[in-house]
Amino acid sequence: MQKTGKIKVGLSGVVVALILAFFVPAAIFPAETKAVCSAMYSFITRELAWLMFACFITVVAGSVYMAFSKHGRVRLGGRDAVPEFTNFEYISMNMCGALAAGVVVFGFTEWMYYVTDTPFQVEAGSVRAYEYAAAYPLFHWGPMMWALYVLPGIAIGYLYYNKKCMKSWSMAEACKPALGKYGDHISPVIDVMAVFSTVSGCCTTIGLGTPVLAQLYATITGTEVTFGLKMAVIGVFFVFLCIFGATPLKKGMAKISKANVWLGIALLVLVLVIGPTFFILNTAWQAAGTNIADAVRMCFFTDSIGQGLLSPDWTVFYVVWYLGIAAKTGLWVAKISYGRTFKEIMWAVNIWTAIACWISFSTLGNFALDLEVNGGVMYSQMIGELGQAGVIADITSHLPVSKVFMAAFIVLIFLNIATSATSSSATAAIMTSKNLETTEEPSFLFKLFWIIMTFAIPVGFLLIENATGIQALSIIKSFNNVIYLPLIALAVLVSLSFVKVYREDLRNGLVDFELDRK
Repeated sequence: MQKTGKIKVGLSGVVVALILAFFVPAAIFPAETKAVCSAMYSFITRELAWLMFACFITVVAGSVYMAFSKHGRVRLGGRDAVPEFTNFEYISMNMCGALAAGVVVFGFTEWMYYVTDTPFQVEAGSVRAYEYAAAYPLFHWGPMMWALYVLPGIAIGYLYYNKKCMKSWSMAEACKPALGKYGDHISPVIDVMAVFSTVSGCCTTIGLGTPVLAQLYATITGTEVTFGLKMAVIGVFFVFLCIFGATPLKKGMAKISKANVWLGIALLVLVLVIGPTFFILNTAWQAAGTNIADAVRMCFFTDSIGQGLLSPDWTVFYVVWYLGIAAKTGLWVAKISYGRTFKEIMWAVNIWTAIACWISFSTLGNFALDLEVNGGVMYSQMIGELGQAGVIADITSHLPVSKVFMAAFIVLIFLNIATSATSSSATAAIMTSKNLETTEEPSFLFKLFWIIMTFAIPVGFLLIENATGIQALSIIKSFNNVIYLPLIALAVLVSLSFVKVYREDLRNGLVDFELDRK
């Protein structure tokens, strides 16, 4: 185990107690827990939509400015800092640390919801509805959303590596310049919120991917999806992460991230070539154009008059999600970005990740869309009954050698979840450690401890689902958005701390805008 002198024992204990404090009442009163979380979730996504969009636009603007102005030449760690990872490793780790299972699961299915839950009062099921259905996922997973991670990553990295005003990888330390004399009083609350949200946030991706993996496995083997099968899937995840997730990032996360990216590229190319190639490409091109033409409207669309479902249940949900995990994702980005310039961080976190999402959603989504529009398989009507797992199994059955493709998608989704869980558990371990050197990592056993905690919550919710029949994922989704609301303030505080320190350094001529580096 990591030396206790390097572990924030009190912080770790409080987070574990908080996890139990939520789970125990949820296990005893699951219906009531779901009702309370759903009511709060509805308030956030409907009544506070304007505020979420305002925060979203502000952070995006700040990220773009810091990356593509003269400030983009500033390097984390100073002019002579050397990156720890190769460019491909670095880009892969940024992608896989944040994408998780959603890029595949929603890549296939998200458009289906928008055929009926249309934006801008477009008639459900119309040609225009299908056009927006193909376009809106690209907005939700596009460059504007991913830009939300850039500013917190730059901020934490600069405060830690360049200014050295953070004694540890602590959110409270990162917020102190903005909080001033009040920093010491609320630091414990900030750190608890940050670590708790990091651990609980991973529950959604595990809860989202587990049923799909179980369904694909059951379809291949001709068995039924059972509670035991879902638990077995989580068990395999746990063993895999014990082997790879708790190892040093260079040996574990970097390698499985590269494998994940290469497998994803191979599968997407095969689907594009084997599937309706020209339909996929033409629809992707049109969807990209729709995003460009309607970008401003999408960023301000609260649908307060029309009272549709797309904006609150999807767009605002995504905005809250991205903003809520911006601070903890920023810490992950900062940790692996030593030696990178602000502009390089923007390219890895924002541009390349968004391109990967657009290619994935355009290929997988438009393959399924062709089956509905030209093949008559009405997935937009079937998804309510079959769920995402059932629909994905049916879509992949239309591929040649379908069971081979299903097995390949099982591995891809598995690796996506594994890399996301690895980044979450590693980030939690980093935040609850102290006195780590620049490239030092927490010990194997301490990271293993946070892997166990990361899996404890989804296992608990699956037990609740099996006992009561209440969908565990719906509780987790609502709960996470509730706890993410105060964490948006955390992302703002981190950004304000950076702005304060950085402006002072600019005035004192301490910022190195490197023009070249030999």
